Amino acid sequence: MAKIRENQKKTNDSDKLGLEEIVRITNQVGLDYVDAKKEAERLELMKSTTRARLMIKYDDGKTSDVKLKRLSDIDPEYIEFLEQLSHARRECDRLKVRYESYKNLFDARRSLLSYKKAEMSIL
Repeated sequence: MAKIRENQKKTNDSDKLGLEEIVRITNQVGLDYVDAKKEAERLELMKSTTRARLMIKYDDGKTSDVKLKRLSDIDPEYIEFLEQLSHARRECDRLKVRYESYKNLFDARRSLLSYKKAEMSIL
């Protein structure tokens, strides 16, 4: 319930924003989104490297690759890495939604202003 009230407050606040302010916020959120996406992609690229490093840690020359993979998959360091990756993806997705929302708000506000301008010229 508190989350709904918080969202309603944000909606009321966004009603007061002008086009310039929406552009500024959209730009900032877009830059934050790019940074978050870069971090998520970096962690995704490091996934196999992290697993390989852990497999080397368990490799005694006698253990099969399948068992090494299983051991690395349950290693606390790898689990922590996967949680970081998951968090980075979530943050990236959250910022993407926020960016798209501000973009849509800008388009809607601009359309509304154009409509009002056209309406005024008719009168």
